[in-house]
Amino acid sequence: MLCLTFALFQLSNVRQLVAPGLAAAIAAHKWVNFFSLLLVPQVWYLLASLDARKWAFRLTYAVALVTFTLAAINFAAPFGYRFSALSTVAPGELMWGDPGFLLAGETTAAYAVNRLLSIGAAVYAAMFCIRVRRERARFSNRLVWASVVLIIVTTALGGATDAGLLQLPYLSGFGFLFLAASYLLLVRREATQRMTEKIRISAALELEVESHKRASLRFEHALTNDALTRLPNRAGALEKLHAMFVQSESNLTRMGVLLLDLDRLAIINGTRGYEAGNQLLVEAAQRLRQHCGRRMLVARLGSARFVVGIVGHKTWAGIESDVEGILAAIKPPFSIPGTVLNMTFSAGVAVYPDHASSAEDLLASAALALHQARDAGPGNLRVFHPALQQSLNERIGLEAELKDALEKEQFVLHYQPQVCAASDRVVCMEALIRWHHPTLGLVMPDKFIPLAEATGVIAAIGSWVIDAACRQLASWRENGFTEVRVAVNLSAQQLLVSDLGDTVQSALQRAGLRGADLELEITESVLMQDPQRSIERLEALRRLGVRLSIDDFGTGYSSLGYLKLLPVHAFKLDRSFVRDIGKSAKDLEICATAVGLARNLGLELVAEGVEDALQAAQLRKLGCHLLQGYYFARPLAAYAAKDFLANGRKVA
Repeated sequence: MLCLTFALFQLSNVRQLVAPGLAAAIAAHKWVNFFSLLLVPQVWYLLASLDARKWAFRLTYAVALVTFTLAAINFAAPFGYRFSALSTVAPGELMWGDPGFLLAGETTAAYAVNRLLSIGAAVYAAMFCIRVRRERARFSNRLVWASVVLIIVTTALGGATDAGLLQLPYLSGFGFLFLAASYLLLVRREATQRMTEKIRISAALELEVESHKRASLRFEHALTNDALTRLPNRAGALEKLHAMFVQSESNLTRMGVLLLDLDRLAIINGTRGYEAGNQLLVEAAQRLRQHCGRRMLVARLGSARFVVGIVGHKTWAGIESDVEGILAAIKPPFSIPGTVLNMTFSAGVAVYPDHASSAEDLLASAALALHQARDAGPGNLRVFHPALQQSLNERIGLEAELKDALEKEQFVLHYQPQVCAASDRVVCMEALIRWHHPTLGLVMPDKFIPLAEATGVIAAIGSWVIDAACRQLASWRENGFTEVRVAVNLSAQQLLVSDLGDTVQSALQRAGLRGADLELEITESVLMQDPQRSIERLEALRRLGVRLSIDDFGTGYSSLGYLKLLPVHAFKLDRSFVRDIGKSAKDLEICATAVGLARNLGLELVAEGVEDALQAAQLRKLGCHLLQGYYFARPLAAYAAKDFLANGRKVA
């Protein structure tokens, strides 16, 4: 635009110089004025486009408005906007001898305004260059400074010509053209540098994308492989079992799944440490991998359980031969630093198409066989048989019905009191969930809680239990039982997976209860699954004021090391120690030790499974704080629990 405007300016200038008469020269002169006026806002706009400050374009629009006002005056005035009167009536002689109409005369105020705008553009450019030089930007260049000086010089020469002091064609346009050209060169250089930078950034992005791809592959590998044994994990095993299943279907061959459980690993972890247990798992994985090679799948499903996938056999005899070979390979004693251990494996086997019609069902069938083998004792092998199929079908049916049980309001809570050993008063009611199945009747939690955990509905059920227990306690409070609290059992998924803190806080708020009105019981085995995370979750719950206790204390492993770190208020002594307290001196000593441990740690001890007066008396004598069991009451429906509170015992 600048170049086009300058060309039209010079064309009009030539027409003025060679005009045949004064009238023609004045007409051409008005066009010279018009195009010279257009140069000023264009240069202002060019500068504003390079300037990041917001007011730059606003100032440019103001300059453009003034310029178009001057342009209107230019065409309306008899001699253009520059002159109010002319001192030239005929062509003059230029410095190089040629004739030409160079108009001169008395200048106007509008002319002075345009000169100020021209000088303003030069000053703006100078200030811009000074600022960007301070910021070390790329636009600082000698070309720009030369352009600024040239604008000032040509503007002064143009003014001298207009006053009749010089006989030169109008030169001010040359300064603006030079300024525009210098800025365009700088912009081109900037564009080149930006393109170079863009290429560099693109190359860096490609490297980053490639790096992310490699990281993604490593992440996928980590998701489907066990870090300890380097074998596929459960997710990786299921993926490979699906592929093997498809292969067996297409080849019309049998497929076997062998599940192996390393017996007594928990005892090894507890007595010799987890490092020894990990070494056993690594050596077992190496033996399986070396024996099975690439023709079989070997994976670790978690903890002490391995799975071997067997394909390519037409008959059961071939699978049986492979199973015998695998068991023989892992039978020799295991050497770990400092000792040699004779370990045994429980094993369960299932075969397609005899025992299942999908990879998941085949794995489930093998798990049922393994469960039966473990029931028979360490080192046993069991093959899935039709009698277990009925159990599997019942399990699948229960899983499907369990998902709808909460929505259909089939769950109820029963309550068992915890009694103060010293005063025989009820201080807590433990909420115990029951399932009112439409055909099976009252189903105990040991039958459906594992299914709920396996199917992922345990979090929703657990939230309902907390909310229902809080609502029931609020109802008891309205009936005058103001000091009793309620206890709720937590599953592993609730503690380690779900957003438990928000669930508890919301339930307490809806029921109008304080945190201390609710006690959460966590089994020892759950805490040991992820001790560090368990501690973090328990600390968050304790900050809500909720009471915390460890359930079934003494049945897990390595708990004493963490007990002092767990932010709990109490622990419950497992019923297995209470059952024979009157018959076994060892059990009596264990109970006495537990009471002493609780006293030293400043914790309450709750003895569960108290079934007779002798057990209650001995536990009171040992100094146990709270007692719970059939001797006081069986788990009661909500209405019966209310009657118990009102009539059976005094409320603390």
